[in-house]
Amino acid sequence: MPQSDVDGPDRSAGERFRRWSERHAADEPLLPVPGWWPWPLQEVSHRDGDPDTGMVAVDLLPQHDRVNPEAVLVRQPREEAPFDYGWPGAAWHPEDDPELVVRAQQWDDGPWRWTLFVRGAPLPAEALRRVQDTIEWRPAWVL
Repeated sequence: MPQSDVDGPDRSAGERFRRWSERHAADEPLLPVPGWWPWPLQEVSHRDGDPDTGMVAVDLLPQHDRVNPEAVLVRQPREEAPFDYGWPGAAWHPEDDPELVVRAQQWDDGPWRWTLFVRGAPLPAEALRRVQDTIEWRPAWVL
């Protein structure tokens, strides 16, 4: 396989990161942060983003990662291909790493498609609704 085929997704992510960094060099971007989460979080931080399309992905890192799994929350235009960079890609391509179980839960909001990736079991429906209802746009944070 040609090298350009192997690192295409990495190159795309690197290009997005460059544009994101240039766009937000002078400010702290607001990120979608759930106001409610079913387990304690230690950090909510920028994972990926495309300032041209409005796509943004945030890491939701738990305080106790041996007990609670990490998650990634993504907002992207509905017409884009599903986000699959890094471990969230295992939700769409489980054959790439059969031991890594990733669940993707999606919902639409106007022109946006939201996807919540969780390692292991998906959130129960009521918990997912609470997360959806409490998303606020705020700066990243660390405990």
